[in-house]
Amino acid sequence: MKQIRAEDLKQMMDDKADFVLIDARGHDAFDKEHITGAVSIPSDHLGEHITKDYDRDTTFVTYCSNLKCEASTVAATKLERYGYKKVLEYKAGIEDWRAHRYPTVTKGH
Repeated sequence: MKQIRAEDLKQMMDDKADFVLIDARGHDAFDKEHITGAVSIPSDHLGEHITKDYDRDTTFVTYCSNLKCEASTVAATKLERYGYKKVLEYKAGIEDWRAHRYPTVTKGH
């Protein structure tokens, strides 16, 4: 899978590119804070049944907490295994996103 940086993901959002942003962390972490526009699909829950609603040419971007977190890699690997070719991993994750002061959704806001 291809790695992308915060700037790349932000540009995709600004360009209103057609992609699915997957937060691969657990639901609790997602509920607390996530990148605007993300859907919560924890990597250990990501099964082929969840992706059946997406066309094979769908672009996916996965992320988790930070460079030490493996959830985004696991999710991206699974998506590729299910036959998706356009899989990008934002490996630096939400901690890096916050460091860039890009928008997030926090609980209660």
